[in-house]
Amino acid sequence: MNMTDLKPGTKIEYKSEPHEVVASSFSRSSQSKGFMTTRLRNMITGNVYEVVFRANDEIRGIEIEKKKVQFLYKQGENAFFMDNVSFEQFELPGSVLGDKIYFLTEGMAVDLIIYNDAPISVEISPKVVLIITDTEPGIKSATASDVKKQAVTETGYKLQVPSFVNIGDKIKVSTETGLYAERA
Repeated sequence: MNMTDLKPGTKIEYKSEPHEVVASSFSRSSQSKGFMTTRLRNMITGNVYEVVFRANDEIRGIEIEKKKVQFLYKQGENAFFMDNVSFEQFELPGSVLGDKIYFLTEGMAVDLIIYNDAPISVEISPKVVLIITDTEPGIKSATASDVKKQAVTETGYKLQVPSFVNIGDKIKVSTETGLYAERA
């Protein structure tokens, strides 16, 4: 694979682990053949690195497999899933899922990402609907849209929400940023 093939979404092996290209930028100076500055996200840990690739660097693309699974429940730090075809149940540690564990609700369909026959992560939709279980009461006179307050969702996720959101309300949360998106 050439460095010019490193576009966002491309999956490569870097330091013996699967990585996804988040962003890339090609640059050239008068004295070099050029280089590609990339931001790589480790698909196992979720860490993001800035890596510069040169024309002579060996880049190995990888194939990942996706399988539809259903989230069943969370016990301790582990999340339990069921394969929709074989009905086989398995668990993933919370350390593999990272913050994604806060966006999983019982019965939710997700894509399991498999690399070298081992599950490494799950892919969830960009926005999920969560129910507010704890927050301060709304202030009726606060009509400004930028007034925020702390809230806790059914999954234990803490975030800032507009002042009009109350306990029991359903909200949409961006799984990419972790921020309040809109009412559901």
